Amino acid sequence: MDALILGCGEAFDETLPNTSILVRAGLTVLLDCGYSAPPQVWKAEPDPDAIDLIYISHPHADHYFGLPALLGRMWEDGRTRPLTILSQPAVLEQLPGMMEYGYRGLANRFRYPIEYRAAAPGRAVEYEEVLFDFAESRHAVTNLAVRIQAGGMRLCYSGDGMFTDAGRRLFAGADLLIHEAYSFETSPVHADIGSILEMAPQEGIRRAALVHVQRGLRRQPERIHSAIEQAGVEAALPGPMTRITLGSAGAGG
Repeated sequence: MDALILGCGEAFDETLPNTSILVRAGLTVLLDCGYSAPPQVWKAEPDPDAIDLIYISHPHADHYFGLPALLGRMWEDGRTRPLTILSQPAVLEQLPGMMEYGYRGLANRFRYPIEYRAAAPGRAVEYEEVLFDFAESRHAVTNLAVRIQAGGMRLCYSGDGMFTDAGRRLFAGADLLIHEAYSFETSPVHADIGSILEMAPQEGIRRAALVHVQRGLRRQPERIHSAIEQAGVEAALPGPMTRITLGSAGAGG
């Protein structure tokens, strides 16, 4: 299993693409697809049939407004394979309307079927021998963190928001945790770096990748690297197109 960090930026970052991850775990999974994510997908994976499943963590523009462009280009480039979109029911209900607003009538011309599958905390979803589990985080809207298990490896992705007790249980023992790490300050809607670095060893997380960092702080990477060094944990601040292979040492950034 490996994870390609397509983008690591927060919602309003002018230099970094929205946080989005391409996971290969026997099948190919795209985690979130914000408005600046599609060009990163196209650079990394030009095959329109390559992505098997798209997971959307929550309904904020920097996490799902890229779907009309992504799905439209899949059609234009000749996709015929079925595609699965996995998210909470409230998000799935919005997607047909979003496609219609973006490109009126285009979805009716797709030559590939889309299956919508519902995600909910405490209810696992299995897709081609890959297991998905979910836990709600503390965010401005309902956000579901996800754990992906395949081939004896566990990769977790937070989406946005501070982890809850349920989130800690979801992340426990992860080979890789990709977590939103907005700032050093505590927040009612975001995770803070110190809490993530403290939680990771407590829950037996082997490696962590910090993404969605506030744009001003992201331009001061030495502050974050210093905090990681002081915490003594295996963590990285990956940039766009950083690949992390589970089971290998270290992660670029």
